[in-house]
Amino acid sequence: MVSPIIPTLINFLHEIFTIIWIGGMLLLVLVIMPILKKQFKPEEFELLNKKIRSRLSIFVYISIVVLLVTGLLLSKQSTLSSSFFSFENTYSIILSIKHILYFLMVAIAVFRGTILDRIKGMNKDVKHKVSKVLLLSNVIFAIAVLFLSAYTGVLASMPI
Repeated sequence: MVSPIIPTLINFLHEIFTIIWIGGMLLLVLVIMPILKKQFKPEEFELLNKKIRSRLSIFVYISIVVLLVTGLLLSKQSTLSSSFFSFENTYSIILSIKHILYFLMVAIAVFRGTILDRIKGMNKDVKHKVSKVLLLSNVIFAIAVLFLSAYTGVLASMPI
């Protein structure tokens, strides 16, 4: 019998880094940003927002890498899906959609965290609005990813 320790550890790491990334986004959108907006002047808000984003980005980028590695390992362990992007059954389709959303989230996170601020000639207010829309989009994608993860978990536990 194969020991369940390694698959359990891989699954644990996948779940904990999902919590770190998605939890950080939700905390930022639902708690931190509204408080900062109400308590501080626009200049102070921008400064604090930049510091918070800088600190959170470290966790986001680590999460992206760990989720990619553990996601590949989990996909390899699965008997319900034959490849990373497979559309051969319901489980594979849902998992592939989840992977597509993950890559969209990564692209948004990288663009928002490293490219958006470097765009010259864009009004500061426009950058702020674009950043906010991107963050909210990533929150929506993250909720969808969590739902799809729950769905694949249920499908994996059902008898074939």
